Amino acid sequence: MSNVYVRNRKKTKFDVVTNAEKLQDDITLYVMNERFVPKKWRYMIGEDLIAKIDELNDNAIAANSIYATKEKDLETRKTYQQRAIINGYQLQRKLTRLIRCVPSATASSLEDIIALLEEEIKDIKGWRKNDKIVGQ
Repeated sequence: MSNVYVRNRKKTKFDVVTNAEKLQDDITLYVMNERFVPKKWRYMIGEDLIAKIDELNDNAIAANSIYATKEKDLETRKTYQQRAIINGYQLQRKLTRLIRCVPSATASSLEDIIALLEEEIKDIKGWRKNDKIVGQ
């Protein structure tokens, strides 16, 4: 039970979902920027990056949409959380490939995106670790 009285509770943003949305926007804008990712690289690497962040976002939203009142619901929720974590690590690998292959994409230009991605993975892991059946 929460230590805050019901009348004093306020709506808060759920960081995992809001960070996933921000990450999705940042990666899409980065990939579609001609200065960082020229058109000839967008089809091979850029579209794959956008698809992977979309998948991470979808898994985070799916996990958040499940109200775990039974063990089965909790397992389903944890499955989506695990998929989101996997997507995060795959995205890190794809960003590393982008830096290796595309001369105009540098680690310094991706610094904010990489930091946000690491924070997102850490937050999802913490969420998964602390997830419980509602009412227990």
